[in-house]
Amino acid sequence: MTELSQLFLLSADLSTAREFYETALGLEPRRVGDASVAYETGACELKIQADFDPETLEAFGLSPPAGRRGEGGIVVLAVDEPLDELYERMSTALEGEPGEPLIEPREVPWGGRMFLARDPDGYVLELRPAGD
Repeated sequence: MTELSQLFLLSADLSTAREFYETALGLEPRRVGDASVAYETGACELKIQADFDPETLEAFGLSPPAGRRGEGGIVVLAVDEPLDELYERMSTALEGEPGEPLIEPREVPWGGRMFLARDPDGYVLELRPAGD
């Protein structure tokens, strides 16, 4: 059986990304390194890693991003906190800061509730209640 053990997101500015995930989302760091931070999210770990230098990317056959780092990526997070409270806290925490709520909490046609936010690197987060 294959199991997702870690979601690895590259960040152009690790300090700004940490501020977003810890202040706006309320995540607690599990492990902090010089160039990364990991958060336990239940099913798998969420790891935010500072962008690799061009030599490291080349060594692994990877290309630097063509545009904004997170373009096209959507990360779905199930949260224990009521969505309306999380949305309000996030909206307040992000006022004048990188990252932004995109849509308010709402019912969706496929069932359940969710809202969308964008992190400082452009990754879109779909936040929904745990168990949905």
